[in-house]
Amino acid sequence: MSRTNRTNRFALLCGVSALSLGALALPSVALAQDPEGEDTTEVEEVVVTGIRAQLRSAQAIKQNSEVIVDSVTAVDIGALPDRSVSEALQRISGVTLQRTNAARDPARLAAEGGGVFVRGLSWVRSETNGRDIFSASSGRGLSFEDVSADLLAGVDVYKNVAANMIEGGIAGTINLRTRVPFDSADSLIAVNTDYNYGDLSERGFWSGSVIASDRWDTGIGEIGLMANISIGNVGNRTDSISVDRYDPVVLNAGNAPSDGSAAAGQTVYIPKYLGWRTIDWEQKRTAVALAAQWRPNDDLLITLQALGSQADAYNVEYALGTESVLTPNATYSYNDDDVFIGGTVPNANYNTDTRVGDDTKRTGDVALSFQYTPDSPWSFSGDLQYVKSTAEIYSMTAFTQLANRPDLTITIGGDLPTITSTGGTMTDQSTYWWAAAMDHIEDNEADELAGRFDVRYDDENEDALFKSIAFGIRGTEKNYTNRQTGYNWSLLSNQYWGNGGGAVVYLDDTGYPGGTQDPRLPQSSELYTFENFFRGDAPVPGVAWFPAESLLNQGTAYAYDILRNTESSGWGWTPLSDDYESYRLGGGNGGITELTEETQAAYVYARFGAEDALFGKSFDGNVGLRVVETTTATQTITTLPTINGTCPPPLFPAADCTAFNQAVAFATGGSLDGLPIEHSYTEVLPSFNLRVFLAEDLQARFAVSRAMVRPEMYQLQPFTNLSINFESDGYTLDDVAPFTGVGGNPTLDPIKSTNYDFSLEWYFAPAGSLTLAAFHKDITDYIFTGTETQAFTNNGVTYDFLLTRYINGDEGTVDGAELAYQQFYDFLPGWLGGFGLQGNFTFIDSSGGRNASQNVLDPQQNSGASAALPLEGMSRTSYNIAALYEKYGISARLAYNWREEYLLTTSAANVNAPVWASDFGQLDGSIFYAINDDLKIGIQSTNILNERTVLKVGNETRKPPYNWVDTDRRVAIVLRAAF
Repeated sequence: MSRTNRTNRFALLCGVSALSLGALALPSVALAQDPEGEDTTEVEEVVVTGIRAQLRSAQAIKQNSEVIVDSVTAVDIGALPDRSVSEALQRISGVTLQRTNAARDPARLAAEGGGVFVRGLSWVRSETNGRDIFSASSGRGLSFEDVSADLLAGVDVYKNVAANMIEGGIAGTINLRTRVPFDSADSLIAVNTDYNYGDLSERGFWSGSVIASDRWDTGIGEIGLMANISIGNVGNRTDSISVDRYDPVVLNAGNAPSDGSAAAGQTVYIPKYLGWRTIDWEQKRTAVALAAQWRPNDDLLITLQALGSQADAYNVEYALGTESVLTPNATYSYNDDDVFIGGTVPNANYNTDTRVGDDTKRTGDVALSFQYTPDSPWSFSGDLQYVKSTAEIYSMTAFTQLANRPDLTITIGGDLPTITSTGGTMTDQSTYWWAAAMDHIEDNEADELAGRFDVRYDDENEDALFKSIAFGIRGTEKNYTNRQTGYNWSLLSNQYWGNGGGAVVYLDDTGYPGGTQDPRLPQSSELYTFENFFRGDAPVPGVAWFPAESLLNQGTAYAYDILRNTESSGWGWTPLSDDYESYRLGGGNGGITELTEETQAAYVYARFGAEDALFGKSFDGNVGLRVVETTTATQTITTLPTINGTCPPPLFPAADCTAFNQAVAFATGGSLDGLPIEHSYTEVLPSFNLRVFLAEDLQARFAVSRAMVRPEMYQLQPFTNLSINFESDGYTLDDVAPFTGVGGNPTLDPIKSTNYDFSLEWYFAPAGSLTLAAFHKDITDYIFTGTETQAFTNNGVTYDFLLTRYINGDEGTVDGAELAYQQFYDFLPGWLGGFGLQGNFTFIDSSGGRNASQNVLDPQQNSGASAALPLEGMSRTSYNIAALYEKYGISARLAYNWREEYLLTTSAANVNAPVWASDFGQLDGSIFYAINDDLKIGIQSTNILNERTVLKVGNETRKPPYNWVDTDRRVAIVLRAAF
């Protein structure tokens, strides 16, 4: 059924999207870069609503695109199928989601999903409306969890490229599409509000969005205006129990287990730490999207778009642990793999800490574009864009320790560890002392100015093989400034291993004897109860004294004003300064990285096609070439060696001091700082995409392309720390490695890949399809931590230093296949005709390649990254399955997402060992009811089955459990209205 000028706004919002994209027959990236993307004809609206509209719209994009793409679209205004962008993306075949805030910090689960991987790789390019978008907190990519889903019309995942697409993604390109006024034929006001409740945190949060859009015929042409405002509040609680890595210990007769699970002389594996924590996280996400369009005549369209987003995240963490597990005794038990599964730790060292995190991330994007399509074969388009992103990060932690040392009994052989404490009390404030404090701050910013211009010529001869040829240029200038500190840990009054000779200050004290007494000190701790921990499934000592949240969330200066009264030894923790220039990059305590990157790109792109010309089959496609030059510029920060001792030494007055004196001259003769470094590289990126129409509803695709991904910003840091190494005599150069160093590498080249894609696609209904895709990637120039030699000259002395740094090298392949199916079973009678099914399955295999450490200064990370391990983040298999129902005004969806175990990180923070994410599946659902044409109400639920995340630690042959995490099951009541 169809009709014109229907007032049902839900039909307008959903149906027009599908029809217009289908009519254009182009991906959204092509729309942003190709003038043929503008269609000025009026489209008759097909009335399709709800889930069917989402599937039809996404299918139209996939079917009519000139490259291989999968999409997820908003069903109604402000309504992707999931609560967040990252959660919605994981429904697409080949896309997986990392569920930790940072891979190297696996004990802290992300509330809305962390990094996004496409076909097992993290090298994903992010865009809005076919243009650059990035986050200062994550370098080149976008933190998708910081993006408001309410602003989006849809998200497209491009799995191969064409020459007219911006370079920079080997894994794929994720394009976030926002709305513009001319998307709607009439005026529009739509409101979306919800209340989201978490069962573990027992808290709820209100969110809402509003969009207003209209268009007018005026004396100067047609004008459209749109404003979309979203305020999203969300909260989450996670409970976790963690151990450390399992270290080998050889048992003797005195500590062999009494139960016979191991014997003297046997090597067993025991964690050296065990702890548990609760994290309460909340975030307010405010976003505004504005758009204005002006069509002065049928030939010209001018669009102005602005997007602003701010995410304010706050979390408080209470963690309690013990560091005495590693020493075995006769009560310990071991499983068949010789891994510790339980026992009693006598006189355990109890540590408590409270951590507060307060982050603010902002991204702004303004773009002015035009499309000029005169009544001739030639058409023109272009745009000018400015992006600015900032990230302010604050982390403050304080630690206490329990003076009396109760015994701790642990069992970790079951589904969840159980922990009990005996002997001693944990509820007496006077039995804890102030132990340590740690702070960390960042203030990062990045901006980019980008411009492009495109020209296309359409051949008016319908029989011509090449339908059109386009060429264009694009230039960018991007500036990164990264200001951050290290993690500044130091003691307060006491540690188990000593306090430097000062007095112990307990939590109920007002200061150390003879020092300043501060009445605020006893009020700076609180008795915290692990209430309803793991919903009561995991018995742990449920109460302890912790540093108070109020001590830590008012800035480091406030915390220090109180905590300095505990430092009786005259030294200890002092807060970091936000004078980042006072820190030296590469020194371990932070500093400033400044980098400028300029790119110039040009492309030529031809669309071709013919009827019944390829073995009797019709075909179309595109072929093109993109050439891009990248230039990075920065300045060196070089730390010269420190040389101690003298030559000749007193005992050897006749020693030859030539080498020693040269080393001293090199180390003391001026500075190598501030030298300019400029690095350029040019990449030639051809692409070919072919589509063959095997039948009216069956088509096959073949694509081959060359792609690249530029180095990450942390890998390009321009610091180098140099060392000159002597033998034990102090003046003879080391004969193995006399000159060494460590640093970043601002002269890195990009990682490159040749991509081969094939798909077979059967579209048997407007919202029904069965597709199979296969892919192969040949990847070269992986970036990893290696060694190379570089000459440095200072004060007339030149040495060749063996540097540990990020380098290009190694090769690898990634292969895989994706199978996807969707259908509504309209042929079933009556109410049964509302059922549908959507599902996909992905298989990935890889060989070769290298992982990269995140901190080249950390030898443990470098060692872990060089180990023979799979690529981080790559699951061998993953799948999605969703049961759908839509009829009689009801729209319901029950979706299950699953991925196989994968390597999360080669070296987790503090653990310094590989950590693996176990198999994980999650069930989510929603049900909506259309009260009338303008109003819907519904319920959405996340993590319905309360799935538990389990991480493992170790190598591929021995991976005992390391971390157990429960998080909120969330339920949202949603109201949507459009008028």
